[in-house]
Amino acid sequence: MQSMVDRLKAINWKSPGEAYEKAYSRAALMEEYFRRAALWLDAYGEPRRWPFFDLAEIVNPAIRADPAVIADIEDFIDDACGSSYAMDGGAAAVQWVALTSAPGVQLPPLPDPFEPLLRLFERGGAGFSIANGFIDFILIMVPRGNWRMHLSPTPVVELTDEALDSLDERKQAELNALVVDRSRESTDRS
Repeated sequence: MQSMVDRLKAINWKSPGEAYEKAYSRAALMEEYFRRAALWLDAYGEPRRWPFFDLAEIVNPAIRADPAVIADIEDFIDDACGSSYAMDGGAAAVQWVALTSAPGVQLPPLPDPFEPLLRLFERGGAGFSIANGFIDFILIMVPRGNWRMHLSPTPVVELTDEALDSLDERKQAELNALVVDRSRESTDRS
């Protein structure tokens, strides 16, 4: 569990430049988090709220992390960025590690639900907002919807740095080309 706490504390929670540069991969990581969370919810039941919730409590409410550890990580993230979404996601990731590292716990062979969310935070901190049913990453908006709309066996994105960086580069090049095309069209009309 300490390695998860250390990982969360190593994140640069306020990194707007990086969040903007990596907006496309961060949006894809959010979609992958939604997809994986939906797979687990399909197996174990409804969350009290969506999309940032304590999955470990749904899977096995008897196994909990030390409350002092949870309070520490919530306080740290609150001080670092003030995002309730990041605090909820960070605390849920710590609770998940407490569950999965407990002796005798048997879980289905589903993908780690929190790894995409952690990768998202590592690629630009807590730089997103939720408004009007969307997660807003400035350049792209991800529909929040309910968890069932994200239920899919097909991964959204590969979680390697290479794949994520490539996605950002490709999408940024597409955006740049679109801007150039629109600029030419505007100049041609003048």
